Amino acid sequence: MDDAREREAATLTAADVKNEHRVLRDIAEDELRELPLVPVGAFLERGEWYLDLHNPARGEFPGNSREHVRPGQRVIARSSASRDLWRRLVDACDDVLGRRRSSPAA
Repeated sequence: MDDAREREAATLTAADVKNEHRVLRDIAEDELRELPLVPVGAFLERGEWYLDLHNPARGEFPGNSREHVRPGQRVIARSSASRDLWRRLVDACDDVLGRRRSSPAA
């Protein structure tokens, strides 16, 4: 990959890939522009939580410092999103898969 392509891949946001992922369809464009994707080749850090847009069935998963983002994979780190946005992303993964969410206790 040449330098220009590497820089572009390193600066992608969720807005850049919105049309590729049903999980993102109901999230506002301005919020997605502020949500960076983990760059290709980056290792998923221990202690951080992630969502893989290509594999919403995986749900939230922890980094282990051994797995890295593969070319074409679209991953979001929880630390990049507000608490509210992260919850909506997780719920959107469940919606895409037809999973039922548990309702909060009253």
